[in-house]
Amino acid sequence: MTTTAPVTPRDTSDRKRKIRAILAGGVVLGIGAAITLAAWNDSVWAEGQFATDAWNVQGSTDGGSTWFEYATSAEAGQLQFTLDNLAMVPGDTVYAPFALRVGPDTSTLDASVILNGAIVANTNPFVSDLQLTVTGANFANCNDGTAGAALTGWPSSAPLGAGGATPITVNGDGTQYNLCFVVHLPNGSGPYTGGQQETGSVLWKFDAESA
Repeated sequence: MTTTAPVTPRDTSDRKRKIRAILAGGVVLGIGAAITLAAWNDSVWAEGQFATDAWNVQGSTDGGSTWFEYATSAEAGQLQFTLDNLAMVPGDTVYAPFALRVGPDTSTLDASVILNGAIVANTNPFVSDLQLTVTGANFANCNDGTAGAALTGWPSSAPLGAGGATPITVNGDGTQYNLCFVVHLPNGSGPYTGGQQETGSVLWKFDAESA
């Protein structure tokens, strides 16, 4: 028969201390684990902002002194012809400068520009006789003798409503691209009957695309 030693108050006290010690150790380990796990959680953020490049095409009728959008037919720039384009007789040629630029802000993008066929308001014999040439002369040279030859693929002694299908490149750095509109009424044109002044109104539209 086995004899069990009686449990003394001291033994009970020692066991409680061990249990408390183990529980205390567990709590300490739990806190330590929580601290370690917190150290493993981290966040890194990065932000990027994006926008399109500024790009806009403007026109000038005075050699580049002033620039406007001329965005609609109602706001079209009025070409300033060097001779009286409202009193033409056969053999006359009139000249008007025009310029294009990417602006007012420069851009990393150039503009590829074509000239659409003109919108002719009056289709009378006088307007039908007029011939259009578009050259690359600057403001000072857009006149008789210095206007130069037509741009490649653009109107050259063509009907007034002709367009320029070959694109020109207007640099995105703001450099102006000069054009010269040359309108000629050939010798032998007319006579125009009725004794009234013949008139014609023409709208030219440039189409630009970023390039």
